[in-house]
Amino acid sequence: MSARHLVIGLDGADVDVIDGLGDDALPAIAALRRRGAWARLESVQPPATLPNWTTFLTGVDPGRHGVFDFTTRDGYRVAFTAGTVREAPTIAARLDAMGWRCACVGFPGTWPPEPLANGVFVSGWDSPVAFEADRSFVHPPSLHDAMTARFGPMRFDDVDELAAGKPGWHQRLPGLLTERVEHKTELARWLLGREAWDLFAFYFGESDTAAHHLWAFHDPRSPRHRPGAPFALANVYRALDRAVARLVAEAGEDVEVTLVSDHGSGGSGTTVLYLNRLLAELGSLTFAPGGSRAVSLAKDLALTALPPRARQAVFSLAGRALPGLVESRARFGGIDFSQTRAFSDELNYFPGVWLNQVGREPKGFVRAADRDAVRRDVAQALKALRDPWTGQPVVVEAWPREELYEGPFLDRAPDLVLRLALRDGYSWNLLPSNGPGPVFTQLPPEEHLGRKGRSLPGSHRERGFFVAAGPRVAATGEVDAHIADASATMLARLDVAPPPDAAGRVLFEILDELGTSAASLPDAELVRGAGDEAEVEARLRALGYVD
Repeated sequence: MSARHLVIGLDGADVDVIDGLGDDALPAIAALRRRGAWARLESVQPPATLPNWTTFLTGVDPGRHGVFDFTTRDGYRVAFTAGTVREAPTIAARLDAMGWRCACVGFPGTWPPEPLANGVFVSGWDSPVAFEADRSFVHPPSLHDAMTARFGPMRFDDVDELAAGKPGWHQRLPGLLTERVEHKTELARWLLGREAWDLFAFYFGESDTAAHHLWAFHDPRSPRHRPGAPFALANVYRALDRAVARLVAEAGEDVEVTLVSDHGSGGSGTTVLYLNRLLAELGSLTFAPGGSRAVSLAKDLALTALPPRARQAVFSLAGRALPGLVESRARFGGIDFSQTRAFSDELNYFPGVWLNQVGREPKGFVRAADRDAVRRDVAQALKALRDPWTGQPVVVEAWPREELYEGPFLDRAPDLVLRLALRDGYSWNLLPSNGPGPVFTQLPPEEHLGRKGRSLPGSHRERGFFVAAGPRVAATGEVDAHIADASATMLARLDVAPPPDAAGRVLFEILDELGTSAASLPDAELVRGAGDEAEVEARLRALGYVD
């Protein structure tokens, strides 16, 4: 069979890595770039996984789709929700309402699968299921049976990222990721061959996993550099290039192709910032006696001492409420909120600050009338912070959330969203304070290779990767584009007008041919999953994505 439009998601794929490897190493990607348009794709701020993929898949702003992180916060209570709180249907579901045949396979933040009447939907790795995907993971459920019979169980525990400190783990990782890419490519080819698809979207996360864990081997300039595997990251990118070549060939010669990543990748430095300790030093936060160090240490021991399936079983058996309570205590249990104006989740991939507001938080301290002034003062104090070793700024942006997002779910974003400086090209590490202590430290050498949930040698960058090629795309070369523009332009190439609430614009400058009329994109019923919180957190923790 074939596809009118083939979308290949390459999580964390980075232009500088691709250019550094060169056209000979990645011939399929190079060929698409030559005959089409490409961009250093601007991510939603911050360049985190869930808000960016959800923006691409829905076409709307995070303030409208409501997914900012793997967790949502209610007062000082954290719940593990992942994509179960998504407030907008995917583009695939809206095209399905037009009678089109669509496939959406493997993207994060897509559980439960949308029940497409004319296509297939396979949820991503954050889905609340066991390590072998069950029928609730796939729509229609009968497709799960056919997939399993042909390819075996769809598994996610083949790479235990919390075991990164064990001898030989990094040396084995490139081979494991390459095997996974090859296995997924065969699955994608099989699905492509089953139907004449209007839209076929398939996700590969291996580029992101490789960059996070293998950057210190790839980059000789990295302050965390380790010798011994200089081609490890390159080999994973080569495997992905082979996958692109095979899927483009399978889709047919007239296929429209989109390659897209949610963010770019780069190196992490060795400098550490403890944001809640900084807020305490600024007089905006007060720690409670005892802190949260004991909870964090117990949680850390459980995560590293148990194998993946045992970790998942423990967190699942603990009950629906306990996982969020443990995480809430680890993040916020050491804070005296009765004397705190501002506080942070201290998420390395999503640096932000919340105000402790009267009427919103249970022990609010900041009056609503003072909110804007307090937020402005905190932002100015953060931007005045200087690196104690270089004298350079540490926080280069402190955006009020209203400057970044719009929509009815704006309140799910932190009051301030931060951009931390790059120090000699390498990112700062934001780690949990767990009580009073120094604001700045250096990672000891034994922690330079990190592990998932802590500080990894590779980190996210705010420019991802985008390629458009096909009969309707001119050989334009490099253009400037946002991840939401990739969605809008994908619709235009299918002769469908982006909806009025679309976050992006159509990149008309790259289009060589358009149809004479554009269909309107209909609404689609929103599918919401209740989502057993213990199951969601067990999946994310046992796979090592959150800590």
